[in-house]
Amino acid sequence: MILVVFGTTGELIKLAPVLLRLEERRAPFVLATTGQQVEQIPAFLDQLGLRPPDLWLARGASGRDLRVNRDIPGWLWSATHSYARHRRGLRRQLLAGPGRPLLLVHGDTMTTVLAAVMGRGLRVSVAHIESGLRSYDYRHPFPEELNRRVASAIASLHYAPGAWAASNLRRGHVVDTGSNTIRDSLALVPTGRTRDSRVPNGPYGVVSLHRFELLNDRRKLTQTVEALAESAERTPLLFVDHSVTVAAIERFGLGCLFDEARFVRLPRLRFFDFVTIERSAAFVVTDSGGSQEECFYLDVPCLVHRLRTERREGLGETSVLSGLRVEVLRDFLADPGRFRRRTALPAASPSDVIVRDLERRGFAAPST
Repeated sequence: MILVVFGTTGELIKLAPVLLRLEERRAPFVLATTGQQVEQIPAFLDQLGLRPPDLWLARGASGRDLRVNRDIPGWLWSATHSYARHRRGLRRQLLAGPGRPLLLVHGDTMTTVLAAVMGRGLRVSVAHIESGLRSYDYRHPFPEELNRRVASAIASLHYAPGAWAASNLRRGHVVDTGSNTIRDSLALVPTGRTRDSRVPNGPYGVVSLHRFELLNDRRKLTQTVEALAESAERTPLLFVDHSVTVAAIERFGLGCLFDEARFVRLPRLRFFDFVTIERSAAFVVTDSGGSQEECFYLDVPCLVHRLRTERREGLGETSVLSGLRVEVLRDFLADPGRFRRRTALPAASPSDVIVRDLERRGFAAPST
């Protein structure tokens, strides 16, 4: 029996195709969440066609998503206290179910580490999806780089999204899945153009920025938004309003640089809705590693606006890493169409690779 633990919508999106394949094979699993993004999780589960969690270990900060650092201690206490109360029951359930017991985690969030530690406490094997990514700099991105390394140290089964990621792992069983499971997640999104009236009929760009290394730097954020506003005069831009980004824009008085015609602000969208807009975009400017990967598989030019990236998808092809230098951003915006994918994608589905390996090792066994 497999216990799957997630906390954010980012983890859920990339786990979804694996979970759907387990359901197709009638391999039972327990779905638990720490509720880091408690407000968003239900809508994403519904859109991805997944059942509600069997266990809520916590529900964010007083029922809302974690937004600031001071939200973390209370959430962490709730999640660990809830785990302690359910530990014996979870262990009995894992041992009583079909197949060998396993705890499955994903990515590089606080939940990734917390769940891996839970696996140790339950005395079961821990498998880590998207294992082996490295920036080789503990400060950038922080705490993600540290989270990945801790998860790698605890896990005994590693699913690495490519040969480079696999080469970074030195212990346990390492399986190269060929590509990232986000590729299979993107295939779940229906094709076709969005009906959102705010999306231009002609070429447009998408901007999604939310990392604190940019938002806490007034000079760099101001330079970034000014460069984007200038570019919007040539090609309209859709700017995604993450809650932390909205707060930074208001704090630094940058709202005046937007308008309702060329530089349009959109509320944060669910996965299918965002991908539909992203898929038709002329280019994307983002500080999200997940969006960097999506753009590679969708073959959309992408400027990764951050100091370091642990992702290799698209670099030198669809993606450019800015290092938070505004001159690199401006150069990209001058002609984003020159950045296209040249690498052929592996034939195998990464989610199929993972589920078949889980079956081979006796973890994903059908119920009788």
